Amino acid sequence: MIQKEKKLLMHVGPVNILDRVLYAGLKNNVGFTSQEFVEAFQFSLKKTRELFQADNTYQPFLIPGGGTSAMESVTSLLKEGEKVLVVTNGVFGDRWINIFRKYPVKVNVLSAEPGYYVEPETVEKEVKKDKYTLVTFTHVETSTGVRQPIKDSVKAVRDYVDLVVVDGVSSVGAEEVKAKDWRVDVYLTASQKALGVPPGLGILVLSERAMERLKDEKSIAGYYLDLRNWLPVMNSMENGKASYFSTPPVHTILMLSEALKIIIDEEGLESRIKRHEKVASAIRAGIEGMGLEIVAKKPEAYSNTVTGVVVKKVNAGNVLSEIVSEGVELAPGVHPKLQGKYFRIGHMGWVTENDAIVTIASIERVLNKLGEEIRLGEGIKATQLYLAK
Repeated sequence: MIQKEKKLLMHVGPVNILDRVLYAGLKNNVGFTSQEFVEAFQFSLKKTRELFQADNTYQPFLIPGGGTSAMESVTSLLKEGEKVLVVTNGVFGDRWINIFRKYPVKVNVLSAEPGYYVEPETVEKEVKKDKYTLVTFTHVETSTGVRQPIKDSVKAVRDYVDLVVVDGVSSVGAEEVKAKDWRVDVYLTASQKALGVPPGLGILVLSERAMERLKDEKSIAGYYLDLRNWLPVMNSMENGKASYFSTPPVHTILMLSEALKIIIDEEGLESRIKRHEKVASAIRAGIEGMGLEIVAKKPEAYSNTVTGVVVKKVNAGNVLSEIVSEGVELAPGVHPKLQGKYFRIGHMGWVTENDAIVTIASIERVLNKLGEEIRLGEGIKATQLYLAK
């Protein structure tokens, strides 16, 4: 019973949250016009630029919802009949297809098999053949843990398309992100992933080129997620003045402000990325040490935030239900081509080296109990050896 109460959440989002971040939101009677809230919003907008490695030429947005609301708000930049290329490595890259097909634009798709990413050269060849207004990439595909080489991918298409959009929902705050240097027009994320904040916010930065598109009133966007409606609020809040379009998630923004203070001013982005890389690598060392296969097929495609683990004998769903009794919660595999064959480990946010050790030890015990053929004890040994380097 005690073990179940003391749970380690190694999920792909939401994730474990620092008490300090949670406490920042445990406040009563905070209105969206209060000075306390306006200051938290103002601070968060300024720090969002730093988070994405953008400068003052980029406009930050904090909008209610999550990663999907941030994604759909990109329709604010499109007009009827324009052509969009979706580059997808899995389920959440495919979400762009489902979003854009609700609107009067033309959608083409380049997709990869599970475990792989679409090569930058393949994307470059496609954008040279046809005129695309916008191309979307997914930095880390949450369904497989595959990391797209964003710098090279953007470079390959930058001179041939008007707008480059990157979904950084499972990367921002844990992977290298350089919106300005890489000339990305829209970089987006959500509060509940590597930033280690509860769900509730879609977070974006837009380049000058993207902001110019916002001036065109012929946009296909709807109402709630039209960034034109949110822009006056962002401008006013950044200037320290309360503003309103629709009620913001007040307490989530209070928590985001605290998290960004820790991420940027205390831990530092570079140190945070290195921590994620170390924990992720230690977990993968453990998985491979016990003799299991990782969904991502190439080491350069391994991400700092998600690892998909393939099982050969047992059903992945049974692993998930059994490991909860060990006090650890993992994420199910959601890619339809690998259904029942894999599970996912989320290692992002406030994740530590000790979390890696607990996770690998728990996975070993559960798989051994269920009858999966593993090298019992070799996984935790490999994790420890990696961390001891």
